[in-house]
Amino acid sequence: MIKLLLIIFSFGNFFYEMLTYALILHQRKKPLPDTIKDIYPEKHYQTFLAYKKDYRKIFIFEQVFALCLQLFCVLSPFYTWLQDANPYICLLKTVLVFIVIECVSDLPISYYSTFTIEEKYGLNHQTKKDFFKDVCIEKITEFLILSILFSFLIGVATHLEDWTHHFSISFSQAFLIGLLIAAAGFIIMTLLSLFSLAAMRLQYRFTELEDGTLRQQILTFLKESRKKVHHIKVYDESKKSNSKNAFLLKFLGYREFGIADNFLEENSQDELYAVLLHEIGHLKHKKNLLNYTQYAFGIALFLGLVWLISHAPVVLTFNGMINTEFHLSYTNYYLTLSIFLTFCKPFLFLWNLFRNYVSCKEEQEADFNAVDHGYGQALIQTFKKISSDELIDINPHPLIELIEYDHPGMYKRISYIQKRMKKGNDAV
Repeated sequence: MIKLLLIIFSFGNFFYEMLTYALILHQRKKPLPDTIKDIYPEKHYQTFLAYKKDYRKIFIFEQVFALCLQLFCVLSPFYTWLQDANPYICLLKTVLVFIVIECVSDLPISYYSTFTIEEKYGLNHQTKKDFFKDVCIEKITEFLILSILFSFLIGVATHLEDWTHHFSISFSQAFLIGLLIAAAGFIIMTLLSLFSLAAMRLQYRFTELEDGTLRQQILTFLKESRKKVHHIKVYDESKKSNSKNAFLLKFLGYREFGIADNFLEENSQDELYAVLLHEIGHLKHKKNLLNYTQYAFGIALFLGLVWLISHAPVVLTFNGMINTEFHLSYTNYYLTLSIFLTFCKPFLFLWNLFRNYVSCKEEQEADFNAVDHGYGQALIQTFKKISSDELIDINPHPLIELIEYDHPGMYKRISYIQKRMKKGNDAV
């Protein structure tokens, strides 16, 4: 029964990906709205379409390969080959095998995409040495993160299984255990964030923005926010791509602005101010009902964990069914968690819709901070330049934008900025 459901989910995901891609292709056949036509003059728009077309075969191959791999793992004795009496060794073998499979399938595609497609359209500035360096950093980081996370989960699961065989766990005991797991989980997630941060530092060179007019103006803007930014740094994006970005890094109480070097070199001062005021808008954001609703999900997740702990026999029965169907003598916790998350996908999909909606609202609020400071037109010009230089899809299908975008699409974004500017002008 479990294998049958996994097969259904695999085909369902495949058809979902192909359907959404068909909607994307259909949308690209439509003429661009007047608001954003100047981003892609006719000849340049044909370049954008050719660029996206070059990725079409890659997308289809990736989806077919993913489906075949999922079916192979379900229908073959794949997991019996990896089983081990020691759950931690079993975990490391499973994670390592999947990373190797991922490398074998993704590395040639990524290499071809970077040095053939991206190179063809002038979007790649990365050397082959840096490319392989980044791949190594990403895979090592992925291995460490997955190993630490799953090792923690295995430790919790094996102890709960041992306790359950000796005595029943009351709700109050489960609640206390849940709090301890949540605290440990927070520490683990903090550690994983540190790994990700360290990986970013190895992939890019960050230098403090030198003192001058730009830095002083940023510090002046920052006075509007009570939250302190500890560093304003420039990173060498120009060595990798045409991407021009500025971001706000938040880690516990630490905050840092990151600005791409090619953004500094190729954009006007007003455009820089506009983007940085957008980031400062995030700092000024005050929690609202939508944000607190997200916290409610976290509470629901915690209560679900408490229920699972207090009903451990149900979990053990489910795990036993998995072992039986996959002919395993020992539990493979990677497999068990993967199946659990697969069955949770419909709920995670709905949750992701809500998170995307909240994120888009926060982006709109941040954009308005730049508009209200008089940099609305500069912000629009920045978005248009970035879209043109990076061959971004500026008019996504409304349904795809709703489902998959955590930032508003460029057409929608420029439209609401213009409305805000008009509203401000009318008020004056």
